[in-house]
Amino acid sequence: AVSNAIMAKKMTADGKVVIDMRDQGKIELNVKTATDSGKSKANIDAKLNIKGVEKNIPLKGDAVLDNDGTIYVKINNFKDLYGTLLEIVMESSSGGNLSRSQIETYRDQTLEKMGSEIDKMSDTWMKISPDEIGSEYKCGINALKKIQSDESARKELAQIYQKNSLFTIKDSKISDRNGGRGFELQGNNKSNSSKFEEEFKNSSVGKALGKCGKSNSYKSSESSSIDTASLKVWVDRSSHELKALELKGDSKKVSVEISFDIDVNKSEEIKIPSSAESLKEFIEGFMSGYSSGLSSTSTR
Repeated sequence: AVSNAIMAKKMTADGKVVIDMRDQGKIELNVKTATDSGKSKANIDAKLNIKGVEKNIPLKGDAVLDNDGTIYVKINNFKDLYGTLLEIVMESSSGGNLSRSQIETYRDQTLEKMGSEIDKMSDTWMKISPDEIGSEYKCGINALKKIQSDESARKELAQIYQKNSLFTIKDSKISDRNGGRGFELQGNNKSNSSKFEEEFKNSSVGKALGKCGKSNSYKSSESSSIDTASLKVWVDRSSHELKALELKGDSKKVSVEISFDIDVNKSEEIKIPSSAESLKEFIEGFMSGYSSGLSSTSTR
């Protein structure tokens, strides 16, 4: 299943990510994503709960990754998001001296004053170019292109994994999911991990990533701070394609749950936005409007 996933050039996934940061808060993300021929898209519906803050912070948006590495983002609920953040900031900065009515009045005045900027923010695609992100990112994107366009490179990675499998089956009596048979996996011995790491480094993709700097090179997971972890996969009985994935990790400071239904070799139309503004310039313009709106509102 892992080898088939490596060989796949397109797939869709639909699932959820939950990150519980114990004393700090909790993030829940519902994600729908698709990838095809070097392009990807994602729809995200997220909720952030900060410890000690009464309201959850909502975020709904879309993101698209072009095959040249350009990232496009759009926030679909900017008014709700911005209004919630205003309430949290006012409540925190006032030290509890403002009533709920006063906070809501300030929020509504600010949202009204900045109506045109907020509407534009909600309907505008913003982009980040590879040059803005940095040379290591550009290098990583080029290495990723090699995997996507070079079948021999994908076969090489699949063969390396087959020779040095990182997992063995712990339990095969897992209920079916998304049309696939379930297995619980456990990590293989350290010898296999070391061999996989060494052969990966010497592969064409590993060498390409090795030129990108330390942040993009393959690293062993031995130093992970996760205390306990479990991994379950669901595999099509005939094609052996990956159908679902569930990963859980737990430590004293954080727990993570990742669960996705997956369709390999299937995709959706991925449209690159025909027009988009620079994210940096757009935010600078918005903050300028925010400052003037803030000063205007405070004088009412």
